Amino acid sequence: MTLNEIIKIQSVIDNRAIASDTYQTLNGQYYFSKSKNKKIRLGDMHIDHFLRAIKVSNKDVDLIDFETQEVIEQQKKTLKKIKRLLNE
Repeated sequence: MTLNEIIKIQSVIDNRAIASDTYQTLNGQYYFSKSKNKKIRLGDMHIDHFLRAIKVSNKDVDLIDFETQEVIEQQKKTLKKIKRLLNE
């Protein structure tokens, strides 16, 4: 079941129209599938694939944040060494 299908079901159950920003997000935002080597509209993604993609995406962000923090700490150490050398 795709996200578009889920939103349509929700619309029927809630007896409300689909919010325009939700519709725009599902049909205007894309996820790049590495396995298929192409962009897929979010609305066309099956819910389990979408959840996996978000999980993988968050892991990538966490890894980048960790690596960035390591680089920052290394740069701070280098800056301290430079300051010590300039003061000597």
